[in-house]
Amino acid sequence: MNLSSPVGSLIPSMDGVVLEVLAGTHSALGPSRIHALGHRGSRPGVSLALGRLADQGLVHAEPTNYGHTYRLNRDHVLAPAVLAAAEARAEFLRRLTAGCQALRPAPLSVALYGSVARRESDDASDIDLLVVVDDTLDRHAPEWTDQTDKLTQSVRAWTGNRLEPIVMDANHLAGLAIADDPLTLSLREDAVTLVGRDLRELLDQAVHTGRRTGQ
Repeated sequence: MNLSSPVGSLIPSMDGVVLEVLAGTHSALGPSRIHALGHRGSRPGVSLALGRLADQGLVHAEPTNYGHTYRLNRDHVLAPAVLAAAEARAEFLRRLTAGCQALRPAPLSVALYGSVARRESDDASDIDLLVVVDDTLDRHAPEWTDQTDKLTQSVRAWTGNRLEPIVMDANHLAGLAIADDPLTLSLREDAVTLVGRDLRELLDQAVHTGRRTGQ
C-alpha cells in the first residue's frame, strides 16, 4: 500500500486524492486548494472528482461568491471507511511501534527512515527500519532473528509492503556517524524514532565522543 497516501490504495483515482485531502480537515476548501494539498493530478481532474463525489453525497458543495467550496460529508454512511483509510498510516505506525517495543532484549533505538518516513513512498516502496542494539547482543542468534522475521511477516500482512530492517550495534552506528557515512546523513534528515532514544541523539553523542577521543 501507499503509506504516504493510503486512501489512494483504496481508491486509486483522483476521487481518492480529493477524499484524502478533505478527510484531513473540517474546513471547506476550494478546488485549487484541494489540488495544491493533493500533490497529484490536475486542477480540472480535481474538479471532475469533486463533481462525482458531490453527486454521490460524499462531499458537500457549498456555493460562494467565487464558485463552490467542498467538505467531506461526515454523516455519509461511507465516511467512516474514508476516515479509516486516511488514518491508515497512523495505525500502521502504532502497530509497528508496538511490534518494536516487544523486541527482547529491548533495542537502544528504533527509527523509520527513507521514503516512507519522508512521506514520499508509493505502493511498491520498501519500509526502511534501523534497529540499534547493545554491543553485547548476538544479532545472528535465532532468539533475535526469529523476532525480526516475525515483525517482517507482520508488516507484510498489515500493508503488503516489504520491511527492510537493518540491525546495527551501537559501536557500528558510532563509527558510521564519525565517518559521516551517507546512511547517517540520511538518518539525520528523515529518521522518525519509534522506540528508545532519539536516533539523532545517538548520532550526536557518537560524533562528540569521537572528537573528544580523536577518532
